[in-house]
Amino acid sequence: MTTLTVPDRASVAAALSDPPVFSVSIIQTKPGKFDEFVALQHAQFLRVRGQVQGVRGSRMLKSPAKGVVVLISSFDTAQDAERFRKDPRFVEHLERVQPLIDRAEAMPVELAYEVGLI
Repeated sequence: MTTLTVPDRASVAAALSDPPVFSVSIIQTKPGKFDEFVALQHAQFLRVRGQVQGVRGSRMLKSPAKGVVVLISSFDTAQDAERFRKDPRFVEHLERVQPLIDRAEAMPVELAYEVGLI
């Protein structure tokens, strides 16, 4: 029998009280490959959701008319972000989507300000 341990609210609040580490990726897909790329991204999200330590969350913004995707990921620490980039599931995913991409730029970013919820 598998037991699922759910952290109490105080533990979750304490963990989230430290500012996250962000990474932003801007990806230009090859002509005609946008929908295939977005589908692979979504499948990857479903594959690793809740499986990688230190990942707080992510957002994917897309501009189909431009063939551009912006990925925003947040992590508990810089070490968690680095561990995610080296995770075999992520490395394999990059190899799978590489033929669909014209160019991509990933960068760590810092929060300048925050208003409301996204």
